Amino acid sequence: MNEKYVDFCEWLQKTKFLTKNSAEDVVSRIKRAKNIMELDVPIDIETLLFHFMGKSKFKALTTTVKSQLKRAIKLYNEFKS
Repeated sequence: MNEKYVDFCEWLQKTKFLTKNSAEDVVSRIKRAKNIMELDVPIDIETLLFHFMGKSKFKALTTTVKSQLKRAIKLYNEFKS
């Protein structure tokens, strides 16, 4: 896991009280989301999610996975700010 993701994983454990496995799951979802769309762009979270949810790759996912990815993106955005 690269340094940025290690820091994110540690942040999830310390501030959101996730277990190591749960934090690693969130990191995995961020990596999956980044395969759909670049997330490190200077726009607000609502606009980012709006564009993300409009992608055809996102629309093809199950409802559960969509929810997991949106939550991961929100956490990642909170971490970055």
